[in-house]
Amino acid sequence: MIPFPGEFSEDEGLSRAELKAKKRRRMMRKRRTTVIVLICVLVFGLGGFFGIRAAGGVVDDLFGGGADYEGNGTSEVTLEIQPGSSARSVANQFVEEGVIKDSKPFLKEVERRNVTIQAGPVIMRKEMSSKAAVDALVNPIKPPKMTIAEGRKIEQIKATMIESGMQPDAVDKAIDDKTPKDYGLDVDAPSLEGYLYPATYDLDKAKTAEDIVKEMVAKTKLELETAGIANKDANRILTLASLVEVESPGDEETRKKVARVFLNRISDKSQTGQLLQSDATVAYIFGARADLTTTKEERNSDSPYNTYKKKGLPPGPINSPSAGAVDAALNPADGTWQFFVATNPDTGETKFANTYSEHQKNVEEYRKWLREKNG
Repeated sequence: MIPFPGEFSEDEGLSRAELKAKKRRRMMRKRRTTVIVLICVLVFGLGGFFGIRAAGGVVDDLFGGGADYEGNGTSEVTLEIQPGSSARSVANQFVEEGVIKDSKPFLKEVERRNVTIQAGPVIMRKEMSSKAAVDALVNPIKPPKMTIAEGRKIEQIKATMIESGMQPDAVDKAIDDKTPKDYGLDVDAPSLEGYLYPATYDLDKAKTAEDIVKEMVAKTKLELETAGIANKDANRILTLASLVEVESPGDEETRKKVARVFLNRISDKSQTGQLLQSDATVAYIFGARADLTTTKEERNSDSPYNTYKKKGLPPGPINSPSAGAVDAALNPADGTWQFFVATNPDTGETKFANTYSEHQKNVEEYRKWLREKNG
């Protein structure tokens, strides 16, 4: 390049070797600038990429994605799906927890099978294929369970079934106005009270409330057969057992003595006019009071379950008795007791008496406990 008049070239006066070295330095600066630009692009580009992934998997939609694990997974993990969660938010949750590798194949599988993801706890496995993960949502790895505790009444059992996810109308339809005969157990009983066996049941999504009730009654039928209780005796035994369950939640010996007291009271040698006079049956009618007592008005009820006015056993069980209570009803202790009272309900201490005067002394101990309990 020939400089214009008055201009001075910065290369003027340099030797050929110096000009060559200067040219090489310029090329190196250009290369460094290019590398720095590329690094910035990569850093900010990748940072933005992962930010988008964390925000919702948009990059997967734009650039394909689709990585997937194979098989049914490894170790189990329990997750909580929040109410109102979208399929995408669940997919992201599964990715973060290591359940699935990528959200896109999972979302495709959910869409293909038209699956509605329910809120609540769910058991999954680490490193599941998308198909296996959706399978686990449709057919849980371990079905949820429902436990019916011993001594529960029908209304309590119904409440547990509803809390477990069953529809109230379906539960009512399966239980109300039904008897054991409606579910294949040939026993004369006024209702299903006492025939819904206390146990733990699997709640597979395919099961209806009626299916669960059918299982409960079938379990009762099996237990009756195992215990050698004939159908004609079942209602009497279970009714007595249900009274023992409430009146004596203590040890085996006490339960068998309580069973004997009830049998003595309805026998020909009864000192109570063959009246059981059980507060448990009155509480069944009106609900239990906090101090475990009944009122005079309640004891005057005309209900067939009021054993202060109706002789003998009530028409049917007042709860679902435990196996221990059933055993006590089948094998009551030997004795002539006609009265008993839990003198200390906190400890379960129960005292028995042959005469009413002895019983009154024991009752005074119970009243003392009440006074101390109520201040």
